[in-house]
This record gives sequence, structure tokens and C-alpha cells, in this order.
Amino acid sequence: MKKLGLVLIFICFGIALFADASSQMLEAWNNLSEDEKWFCLLSEPLMEQNSLSITSVNPEKYIPIGKKSVSQQILENSWELYSRGDVLILIEDYRLRKLGHSVTYDKLKERLNQTTQKSVQAAVEEIAIKDCMEFYLIVRSYFVAEMQNLLGEYGLLAWDYGRVLSILRWSIATGWFTEAEALELAKPFIDELINVYDSWEDYAVHYAFGRIFYAISDGKDYNAYLKEVLDCIKKYDIAVSEKDKGRVFSYHGTKFPGKKRNNNPILTYKDAVYKPSKEAANWILTMKEINNKGSTATDAAKFAFFIPKKKNIPAAAYLMAIVYTNDDKIPMKKIAKAFEDAVPAFENVENPSDLYFMFYIKYAIVAYLCNDIKKMDFAIPKFNKGTFEAADLQYVYCIYYTEKAKSAGYNKKYEEAVEYAKSALFCLKQGHSLRFLGLFNKEIIKNSEENLNNMIDNYRYELRQIEQQHRSA
Repeated sequence: MKKLGLVLIFICFGIALFADASSQMLEAWNNLSEDEKWFCLLSEPLMEQNSLSITSVNPEKYIPIGKKSVSQQILENSWELYSRGDVLILIEDYRLRKLGHSVTYDKLKERLNQTTQKSVQAAVEEIAIKDCMEFYLIVRSYFVAEMQNLLGEYGLLAWDYGRVLSILRWSIATGWFTEAEALELAKPFIDELINVYDSWEDYAVHYAFGRIFYAISDGKDYNAYLKEVLDCIKKYDIAVSEKDKGRVFSYHGTKFPGKKRNNNPILTYKDAVYKPSKEAANWILTMKEINNKGSTATDAAKFAFFIPKKKNIPAAAYLMAIVYTNDDKIPMKKIAKAFEDAVPAFENVENPSDLYFMFYIKYAIVAYLCNDIKKMDFAIPKFNKGTFEAADLQYVYCIYYTEKAKSAGYNKKYEEAVEYAKSALFCLKQGHSLRFLGLFNKEIIKNSEENLNNMIDNYRYELRQIEQQHRSA
């Protein structure tokens, strides 16, 4: 009985503390202007997730001297934002719809709705082939195809703009913006959100689906991510009795103006569920395997069975080809055969993507390592189909033109050899100014600059010798 009495005392004490804290939150909330309340409410999920203030525009007023605020750590580590200027650029890009998951969602939705395929699987696979989609876009395409009717015309706008508002509030805590400046920047996003959704619950569930969209494309456990965000969303969405309305902070039942809601479905917490089709689930599992996000032996077996069945899709064909390249014990001929087998999947690509160019870069390097210049000849023209700014491509050009120079020199076509060597040198220097993606071992081009300069000198010497022979003849 004594133990039971102690438990009851602790429970009562906890309730009293909660009521006191809630009362303080309510007091702070009531001191906010209408715009400030929307600013805080719409950014609540991320603030709660990071244990920051829900009821003050500056989410982190008290920061120990000499310490970075939690807000600044988030901005730097998660968003790579290091200054007021960085934030202003990002905010403008979101405002102009240049950035954001909702932008990707809308593009995929438009692309899917252009197809004449009757099934979701057929539509996604058709686009995955024509656009040479990477795995994460295939996964996202299934999500869009399966969820677009539920999410309505605004898709994942809640997710994008809710995070923009969080960035602005964090930027107040860092000292980059005053509260007034941040609120002024926030107003267009606030106005859009409160007028396209019906209520807090409708907005919050749309926001939660953005969290799923993010998780599935990175191989993360989307159910765990969904639960986490819903816990944050629902924390203060509690029904309050009449007698407690002046003591307990709650945004339960908050209605939005919804002037632009149109005929979109109004979502409730019951709708906050994602049940991917079997095909979509297999692609999500693939992302899990690729990113090594805690997959099991059973997952690995499913993955090994699934991917070969999709070898007509470039992403799957690419994965099957490169699986051998990380094992030094695999004979180069076997690797070359794997890449040759993958080529048909890329022949039907209509809109080359980065994946397309990455495949042919690796294809060309494997051909070079197999001393198969004819296959390099086949790969090089593929790069004319679009732009791909990476050091890896310039280094491939360098290797290719070097081999062409050697061949021309061997056949005593010295003028041609000089031009090829100069092109190789130019591409090498171009590569040094670009980001290297690590698609092959850079040891291949070690000492290339010195070797190319020597080649040019030698070929020019041979040209001079020929000229002298002609003059003395």
C-alpha cells in the first residue's frame, strides 16, 4: 500500500508539473500576435522534434555564452547553412519553387500523368526507362502514383514550407535575423499554407507524408519516421475541458481560413498511413539495401531475387554491373561482361540523366582496363547526349584522347597525335577544376600531365625530323 501511495503521489506531482508548464506555455502563446502564432504553429513539428520552444518566435532564447545554439548546429549540420546570406538564398529558391521535395513530387506527378499506361507499375517502369531514373526517384514515383489522389493538388507543400518556417525561426536563435525580419520573410509561406489546408490536422498529416517521402528515398524505416513526426504533431493536439481552457496549452481543433483549399481531401490522423504496393515495397527494400539501413538476411534474399527481374530498367542494370567492381578478386573480363549485359537497358533511354552518364563513364573505364579501345569508341559518343559536369567525365576523355594520340603516333600520324595529346591535356586540366565523384581509381591518371607533355614534345620532334628530311631531299 505504501508503494501504491508513492506511485500516486508521483503521478499527481507529474500532472501538477505538466499543468504548470502548460499554463506557462499558454500564457506565452497568448502574448503572441496572430501572425506570430501561425509562425510558431506551422513550424511546430520540427521544433518539438528538437525540443525547442513551441510558443515563442525565437525558439531558443537562452544560449550559454561561448556555445553554439542547437538551432545553429541544425542549420549547419543538416542544411549546410552558415550565414544570413545562405538562408536568404535558400528561402528565395523555395519561394520561386526551385527547391524542395514538393517540387520533385509535382514534377513526378506531371510526368506520371503524361503516360498512357493503365497500371502504376507499367507507368513507373516506362518512365524509369525513358528518363533513366535513379533508384530514389523510382521509389518516389511509386509514392506519388499511389498517393496523389489522397494528397490532392498541393502534394507535399506542407512539408516544404513547414521546414522553411523552421529554418527562419532557427535563424532568429543564431542572431542572423531579428524576429521582425524573420516574420516578414515567413508571411508569404504562412499565407499560402493556411489558405490551402483546412485545419491543423489536415496540414499536419500532409506534413507527415512529406516525412515519409523523405524516408523512403533514403532507405530509412518510414514507419518509424512517421511515428516520430506524428508524436510531435499530436503532443499538444489534446482535447481540453471547459474548466481547463485557461490553464492548458492546446491547438486542438485549430481551423485554417482555407480560402484556396478547393476540392482537395481533408486529411485526418486516420489517413496518416502509407501502405505501399508489393512492387513499391520491393523498390523501397532496394533503397534499404543500397544504403545499408539495417536490412536483414531475408531482405537481402528478396533483393537478390528482385533486381535481376528488373534488368531492363537502367537503375537495376547499373547496379548489377557495378556489384563486381568493388571486388579486386573478380576478373576484369567478368566485369566487362557484366557491363556489356547492362547496355541494352540504356539503349531505350530518351532523356539521359546523371545515372546514364555515370554508367557510360564506368563502361569506358572498364573497356580501357581491358585494353578494348573499340568499346571506348562506342561509349564516348554517348556523352554528347547531354551535359554532365564532373571531373570523372573529363578524365575519361583524357584517357581516351591519350590512347588515340598513342595510336596516331604509332601510325606516324604525328600532327594528329599532337592534337589528340593536346585535347587530352586540356580535358585533364578541366577535370582538376571539377568535383570528382569517385567513379574510378584516380591512380589511372597519375602522372598524366607529365606524360602528355612529353608525348607532345616527342611528336613535335618527329614532325620536325620529317620536315628536315623533306627540305634536304
